[in-house]
Amino acid sequence: MEREGIFMDPKEGALEMRRYVDAGFTTFDMADHYGTSELIAGEYEAGWPGSGELLTKWVPSPGTVGREKTRAAVELALERMGQEQIDLLQFHAWSYTDPGWLDCIFCLQELKEEGLIKQLGVTNTDAAHVAMLLNSGVDVVSNQVCYSLLDQRARHAMTDLCLKCDIKLLAFGTLAGGFLTERWLRVPEPDFQSLETWSQMKYKRFIDAAGGWDKFQVLLAALERVAKRFEVSVANVASRVILDAPTVAGVIIGARLGKGGSTLKITSAFLILSWMDLP
Repeated sequence: MEREGIFMDPKEGALEMRRYVDAGFTTFDMADHYGTSELIAGEYEAGWPGSGELLTKWVPSPGTVGREKTRAAVELALERMGQEQIDLLQFHAWSYTDPGWLDCIFCLQELKEEGLIKQLGVTNTDAAHVAMLLNSGVDVVSNQVCYSLLDQRARHAMTDLCLKCDIKLLAFGTLAGGFLTERWLRVPEPDFQSLETWSQMKYKRFIDAAGGWDKFQVLLAALERVAKRFEVSVANVASRVILDAPTVAGVIIGARLGKGGSTLKITSAFLILSWMDLP
């Protein structure tokens, strides 16, 4: 959202959010650094209080933060979103070697116990450090991680820990920056310089690491066969497979507010698959 420096009017954004809610999508993922996303969510909350789940993130700069700055960050998010309690605050640590990240999350745990935060989650945290937080008394309920048919890292130790400790995964990168769509089926491999976005550059590396363009085309063709069987899109099938993975509570789809027709396309992900459907 707002990548070109053109900011959406929060009231218009709130109306767009309502269209998604009417289509059955009630959970929105934001962050302190996602432009005006929290302000748009605040406008939505003012118009339709309690009708959506508003998830946000706190991504402090590395180094010592302290209790006062932690509280100030949480109170700012509450003010922007028009809430008395954050539904889910997800914390991101830049480096585990910097002990300041532990101070931050212990402060967040205190604010949770105070009632400012309903649930506490983390992002991009490996299984060992999630386990460490749990053993230290931090009530982690979710971990937002990259998880797709190209990137299965979360499928092993992370999933095992989540099953054991009743933690949910929120998957991003499920469509690999748009590569897991019909657009890239039966087309020549793009050279790196022709890729249009940072996201495409990132996920092209994932394709290379997973076996290269030819094997990626085999995957897309298989997804297309399933998609045609259910009269949905390749993206719907790719999303559904990850949604059906153990402990996954949701996939995060980067649908831009104001782009017409996207709700209908995403709704098709409500299909039900069995492994018999996957060739």
